[in-house]
Amino acid sequence: MKFTLLIAMMLAAGTAPAQEADAVKEVDTVQVNALRDPDFKTYRAFVAGLDAFDSKHALAPASALRFLLRPSAADASIEGVTIRIAGNETSIGVPLAADGTFAMPRNQAALDEDAEIILNRKKGSFRWRPDVHTPEVPANARRLGDIRLECEVRWAVDRQDLPFVKRTLITTLGGPCSNARVHVIQLAPRALAGYRMVAGERTVTAPAGAVGPDGMTYVVPLHDASWPDDALVEFEFAGQK
Repeated sequence: MKFTLLIAMMLAAGTAPAQEADAVKEVDTVQVNALRDPDFKTYRAFVAGLDAFDSKHALAPASALRFLLRPSAADASIEGVTIRIAGNETSIGVPLAADGTFAMPRNQAALDEDAEIILNRKKGSFRWRPDVHTPEVPANARRLGDIRLECEVRWAVDRQDLPFVKRTLITTLGGPCSNARVHVIQLAPRALAGYRMVAGERTVTAPAGAVGPDGMTYVVPLHDASWPDDALVEFEFAGQK
């Protein structure tokens, strides 16, 4: 049987196809939009992401794991935002950098208390995503292993909160990060005209369908083992000569 699963993961407070359509239809691929940036999870869920980063660190061995906080509404700003791990007896402040990134610390007491992650802002005002960057990668590129590792972290954090049918379908396919039938949509740094994959002397221009219609999203071959983790996704920005 062929399945599709569209997890409508919105970029911000915009619209999503069929508003998170749950229908299962007979088609060829599963599309997982990595950009939904859901409301903050429990501390336990974030620790699952930390565990995934540690276990898959070989994908990007020179990187450190941070998370990126960004507004989900046009009038929201990270200025003055605070993040706190809050349990029955535990309260731990999480420093937020000026660029909107933060590192989630490990704390056994918070884990034992099933602590929550609390922002001093209205629920739904901000979203998050993993942020993995190997040093010295050019500004117009992403390292493929970094993107693969971000995917593994996100899947570890999100999987338990997915509806049973969605979680089962993606798990059956081997997870969203290593199966050709699963397309994980990435957020472009700015509007793209296209991109090319580069590994040593091998260079392949991405097919037209790999970049979204507005140029702000793209899909890379996370599953394709012929592309090493050190391969670069080199962007061609819209309007670039």
